[in-house]
Amino acid sequence: MFALSGPIRAKAHVLRDLRALLDNEGFTEVVTPVARRADLGPGRRVPVGLHDGRYLRAMIGPALRVNVSTDLPRVYEIGPCFRPEPPDALHAAEFTMLDLYAAHLGFEDLIDLAWRLVGPHLPSYTPERLSIAHHIRDEFGIDLHTEPIGDLHPRLAARIGADAGQPFRDILGRYITLELEASTAGRAVFLTDYPTGGDEPCARLAPGSTAVLERFELIVDGIELVHGYTDETDHSAFTERAKAVGLYDDEQQLAQEAVAAGTVPGDTAGLGIGIERLCAASAGLRDITPFLQSPQF
Repeated sequence: MFALSGPIRAKAHVLRDLRALLDNEGFTEVVTPVARRADLGPGRRVPVGLHDGRYLRAMIGPALRVNVSTDLPRVYEIGPCFRPEPPDALHAAEFTMLDLYAAHLGFEDLIDLAWRLVGPHLPSYTPERLSIAHHIRDEFGIDLHTEPIGDLHPRLAARIGADAGQPFRDILGRYITLELEASTAGRAVFLTDYPTGGDEPCARLAPGSTAVLERFELIVDGIELVHGYTDETDHSAFTERAKAVGLYDDEQQLAQEAVAAGTVPGDTAGLGIGIERLCAASAGLRDITPFLQSPQF
């Protein structure tokens, strides 16, 4: 029992501190369904045998956002998510996420909040920032603040030796993993200024830019701990970008309908934190399995 107490206490400490800070910042804890109505497409969710059919959620996301209102401008949830993917040291079939949404929270304030949440558990790190848009400008001569994506797709593919016939979303993700995330060993780096066409179409187009999103990921020692973005307020632009990468689904539609009806403010920002990954990084580990309790069940 003593061997188990360390990770259990460490995780409890992280959860307690996260809740305390969010409660102090005026956030209200919400519980949304773990078993969802929509499957979101083949292979994205695991079915469960409830009487009218349900699927285990892979993310908290829109179900939390629709609880934001004038009377409840800041909400968060901590709970389990499930993904049908092979487990390894950094991935599990069941894991814990913290998601939050806040009305009228700017992008810089969102980044600041992210570090105030996780920074106390990463005392040996000083946060840095790396603009993906600036990196692309310097490496490929394309300024995404003023220019479209153009021929970036085949050029990224060539740089990493990938097939240019693969979707841009996949090529971009692999390039960022290989060329940028891999360079964060021993560092805590906020990757910002993501190009359009990636796997987060919800993110707002940065003001005055052509192809740059208000989106970030916090990478610590090569591992993604936090992701966040401001929500796109232009419904048509969001729908077009989401459909272009195959990520416009039933849950996104429900959230957009709530915004259109005026029950949810359009100007929101959100972030997600992988709890087991944060615990592992805090302990100096590259393995989340010690923080997945009772795996024999």
